[in-house]
Amino acid sequence: MTELDEIERRGRAQGRAQGRVQGRAQMLLELLTARFGALPAEVSARILAADEATLVTWTTRVITAPTPEDVLGDDAPRASSPARRPPARKRARRT
Repeated sequence: MTELDEIERRGRAQGRAQGRVQGRAQMLLELLTARFGALPAEVSARILAADEATLVTWTTRVITAPTPEDVLGDDAPRASSPARRPPARKRARRT
């Protein structure tokens, strides 16, 4: 493998990694929006600036966190505070 081939291989690997991070960020934004409605700009900005490991942690928290801010919290949800569930959404009627 030539030096040029190695540089090209590394560039492709970096591109794939960046694509994974962008895909995870987009999925998290979609999940949060579906669960909590429109998101504050600060929440979106934090998600778009996060690394992959952080996005994985936050995506898992979407399941149980009572607010978007709790999803992005620095520590796991506290057991001492009762979890609040968002109001149930009405299902669309099928016609």
